[in-house]
Amino acid sequence: MAPSRRGMGDERLNQKIQCLKRNMAKISMDQLRIREEQTSVRQKVAIIKQQCQQLRKEINLISKQASMTQIRLAFMFQIIRARKDGNFSQAAKLTHSLRFIV
Repeated sequence: MAPSRRGMGDERLNQKIQCLKRNMAKISMDQLRIREEQTSVRQKVAIIKQQCQQLRKEINLISKQASMTQIRLAFMFQIIRARKDGNFSQAAKLTHSLRFIV
C-alpha cells in the first residue's frame, strides 16, 4: 500500500516545525547573550562615568592648587621687588599677607 499524501505532508510539516523550534531556540540564546552583553556594557559605562567624575574632581583640585600657587608666586615676586627697592615696610606687609595665604 502506498503512503498517503497526507502522511507525507505531516512528515514535512513536522520537519518544518522542528526546524522552527531549533531556530527559535537559537534566537532565544542569542537574545539572552545580547541581554547579558547589554548588562555588561551598562556596568562598564557606569564605571567609566564614575571615573570621569573622579577625574573632574581631581582636575578641579589641581586647578585650585595651581591658582593658589600663582597667587603665592605673585606675592613672592612683589616681596622681592619691594626688598630690592628698599621698601621694607611694604615687604613686611606682603610677607604677613603671604603667611595667611599659605
